[in-house]
Amino acid sequence: MKKYLAFFLALVIALSVAACTPGQSDNESTTTSQAATEPLKNDYVLSEDVEDGSIIDGVMTDISGSDPVLKRTTASWLDTCVLYEVNIRQFTEEGTFKAFESHLGRLKDMGINTLWFMPIHPISEAERKGTLGSYYAVADYMAVNPEFGTMEDFQHLVDTAHEMGFKVIIDWVANHTGCDNKWIEEHSDWFELDENGEITHSYDWNDTAELNFDNYEMRAEMIKCMQFWVEEVGVDGFRCDHAIGVPATFWNAAVYKLKSVNSEIMMLAEVSASETLTRYAFDTCYNDNLYSQSLMIKAGIDTDSLQKAMALNTTYSEGSFPMNYTDNHDKNSYEGSIVDRFRETYVSMFALSFVAPGMPLVYTANEQCYDHEIEFFEKDTIVWESEPVYAEFITELSALKTENEALASTNRDIEFFETSDPRFLAFSRTMGDNKVFYVANLYFEAISDVTIDFGMETAECVMHYDGTAFDFEDKEFNLGDLNSKEFNPYEFYIFTADTQE
Repeated sequence: MKKYLAFFLALVIALSVAACTPGQSDNESTTTSQAATEPLKNDYVLSEDVEDGSIIDGVMTDISGSDPVLKRTTASWLDTCVLYEVNIRQFTEEGTFKAFESHLGRLKDMGINTLWFMPIHPISEAERKGTLGSYYAVADYMAVNPEFGTMEDFQHLVDTAHEMGFKVIIDWVANHTGCDNKWIEEHSDWFELDENGEITHSYDWNDTAELNFDNYEMRAEMIKCMQFWVEEVGVDGFRCDHAIGVPATFWNAAVYKLKSVNSEIMMLAEVSASETLTRYAFDTCYNDNLYSQSLMIKAGIDTDSLQKAMALNTTYSEGSFPMNYTDNHDKNSYEGSIVDRFRETYVSMFALSFVAPGMPLVYTANEQCYDHEIEFFEKDTIVWESEPVYAEFITELSALKTENEALASTNRDIEFFETSDPRFLAFSRTMGDNKVFYVANLYFEAISDVTIDFGMETAECVMHYDGTAFDFEDKEFNLGDLNSKEFNPYEFYIFTADTQE
């Protein structure tokens, strides 16, 4: 029976290739340019006797302890990843791939090494929200939004970014399409239907059409489309929108296929910590708990809940890690600017997102602490400062993240120090001989005479923020002096130490 099922599914995939293969269109001439870095391929081998629930031609998978086929891998470059979310539409006055390219040098100087582009695909006209529509109502998975430029423009951007040392990931919307996606006319059975035979949508996303993941032909086609962007365009992975709305079996199959093209891809899930999704498919998911607890700091709460949000547990499978953030397109556009949400705590919480276990995210214009809710469905160009006020701050944090192995994304080590004041936070992270300390008053009033025993006498102070100004000069520091110091509201230090010395 399994042999017949395997043959049938393989035939389905073969027949479906044509629909996602570029024909005589703009796409044909746009994929001739090769990515700057050759894909790193793995030779994945299926056992001859595949158990029920295992992969059959990359379509059907179910992770279990007895499954001999799938093994989790994590790309080594993710340990030093500093991720920057790019809102192409609003980044420049032109709102194009070409115009954004002029910012690559500035971002590289800031220590950014990975670019996440919000959805670059054409947006459906039907049921469009606002004038320009939602990036997440995809009309065609195999093309780019003409508002942003051509496929050639995007290929040039990817190639240029690679040449400069960036990795590039793109947003992938698998839960639904836009309301006039070509799949709707061609394959209505690929969508969820109500009792009247009408296509449904989730939540208030009435500009979208919910996909039916019980249809394995649709799954295979979706995976083929994802493969195109990795194999032909050279992207280095995906941020997967509303990942929890899609079965884990689909993500497992997709990653199995994608890693056969490039074993070093990154997979980021828009979901809170998930043991199921990180068991095989995803490297990282949103640290929503740390974000929500960080927001509470301005209310003057104790740091216990913050500590719990940083101590990783079984919700992350081995090799996976959280993506720490203080901002992203959803939070900015729907919950207020980063200034509105964090107020005076922004600097200390932003620094924490870099030194807590996991990987940091920087959203468009965080480098200037942009005090504006960016429109989601309309053009709303960012007004850039000539010298973004926090560019040096991010540069220093990025250097610390990429140069000190204690801050490796996959390193789960964290030691919290007992302090005499519960509103004070002190912890260290260690790997090998390298140690990083974060020490902060996270209260809206000054705190003095805090007792902390760090277990060592001196360390290198690499960053100090006194509540109003930064000091980035490296200097030796006597840790015992912290016990007699008065800390201003939200004042923090970051120290490093070599435990061999």
